[in-house]
Amino acid sequence: MRATLLTTLLLAVPQFAMAQDQAPLSTEAATVTDWEICNETSYVLRLATAYMRGGKVSPKGWEKARPGECINHNVPPNSPRYVFAESDPVHQGGIREWAGSVPLCVSDVDFEADATKSCQLQNLEMRNYLAVDPANPRTSFIEPDNFGTNAATAGMQRLLKDSNYKITRVDGLPGRRTTRTIETFKKDQELDKNIDDNALIDAMVKVAESKQAETGLELCNNSSGKIWTAVATRDDGDWRSRGWWTIEQGQCLRPLTKPLKGSEAHYYALAENITESENGRETGPDKRLRSVATTPSQFCVAEAKFSALGREYCAEAGYAVANFRPLPTDNDGIRIMLTDQDFAAPNPVGLRR
Repeated sequence: MRATLLTTLLLAVPQFAMAQDQAPLSTEAATVTDWEICNETSYVLRLATAYMRGGKVSPKGWEKARPGECINHNVPPNSPRYVFAESDPVHQGGIREWAGSVPLCVSDVDFEADATKSCQLQNLEMRNYLAVDPANPRTSFIEPDNFGTNAATAGMQRLLKDSNYKITRVDGLPGRRTTRTIETFKKDQELDKNIDDNALIDAMVKVAESKQAETGLELCNNSSGKIWTAVATRDDGDWRSRGWWTIEQGQCLRPLTKPLKGSEAHYYALAENITESENGRETGPDKRLRSVATTPSQFCVAEAKFSALGREYCAEAGYAVANFRPLPTDNDGIRIMLTDQDFAAPNPVGLRR
């Protein structure tokens, strides 16, 4: 890890990235008012920050930081500072987080919250922000490879790979193969040969986004209520089931962003069960996804959000068992429309709350 004076470095751990906690907030008077947040990773990051805004600590997001880019905040002197970051959904392989241990509010969309009120009362979720010493004017997000000044090149490599260009390794080194691939991308997109790095990265993001729309699993809710979904994948030989993602009526969601071709991915879903009675609309136990196989594929699930490793001994590990549907693997991506006919009678014990 590279350490410099008055610099906070937030290190990402592979797959499930976590930030290193720093020292407790300084109690001494701080003189700096500029806070520079730098992205030295190979990912486009979404940043949420919290500090004194309008006389109270106010979490706010999202800002996007390109690989190699720094964003400056003018922060009141002595103001506590907190930051949370996650990789942009444009990247394949799921979301990486850089986090700490201070619970504060976030939302999937742009937001501003009040830290003195509960997240639930504000219809927001909670994430663990990292507390940053106000004496440190610079906070840098890094990965184990610590790309440093080569972060922009590493970011281009990753975005090219996300767009299915032939990039064998994300190393931040501007070698001949990387240079040739970048020139091929410029030619394919009819870009100016002298385009600057920021504009080039933005163009790569747009292409990667279009590829994402064709990759992985997109589930759409055409039922009469909310749907909650879970997925199961095999990574490096190990099965893992994860859930729940909420899909509002008439909306679509992408719980899987990896190419499906050659994978063994499965999915499961529960549907809101609303009935009409003399007392009005009532919600009962969730309806479950119908099984389509004679011998269904079973995976572990839980009532709350979960990530379960393995598919055996679910009960011993405190999980329930659900019958997942296999996904077609002849193409990299698929869109599935879920309707009321896809769901069976409610589970008498209920699941997913």
